[in-house]
Amino acid sequence: MIDFIRKHRNVLLLLTLLVTLAVSCLATQHRLVEAAATVALPVVQVTTSPSSRLEDFRTRREETYLSDLSTLQALCDQTALSDQTREDAARQLQEMVARRESQLALEGALAQSGVYPCVAVITPGSVTVVTEKETLSSGESALVMTLAKAHAGVEPSGVRVMTAENAK
Repeated sequence: MIDFIRKHRNVLLLLTLLVTLAVSCLATQHRLVEAAATVALPVVQVTTSPSSRLEDFRTRREETYLSDLSTLQALCDQTALSDQTREDAARQLQEMVARRESQLALEGALAQSGVYPCVAVITPGSVTVVTEKETLSSGESALVMTLAKAHAGVEPSGVRVMTAENAK
């Protein structure tokens, strides 16, 4: 038997190597199948509703507001600038925050009305309300005028309402 092993040593080593390789492949294949069966990937259903032009505008307005806010805050914090420049930046920052608060208050009040969905744009002395409704009733128009006066301090002559019919 020892002579047989010595004589066929290379063939026996090759057979041993092939058997070991086959067992290793089978074991690896089995582990991969088990691992694939036990892995649970989280699946989240995402549905996106088509956004309206008003929501797109609101998003862009918010991004612009945050950018302007950080720029003005950086100007206020820079001690290398003149006092007048920093005071002007602080004044603009206060005006911008007050105007945004008025816009949010007006939009919040209109959210419970028949004018919604809408956005409000407030500038010094004027308010523009853009709504997706085709037309507004006289009651809804009066409500917009009253809320513009209450939240932005703008007289009815400075209030403009744009409806979907006006935009055509």
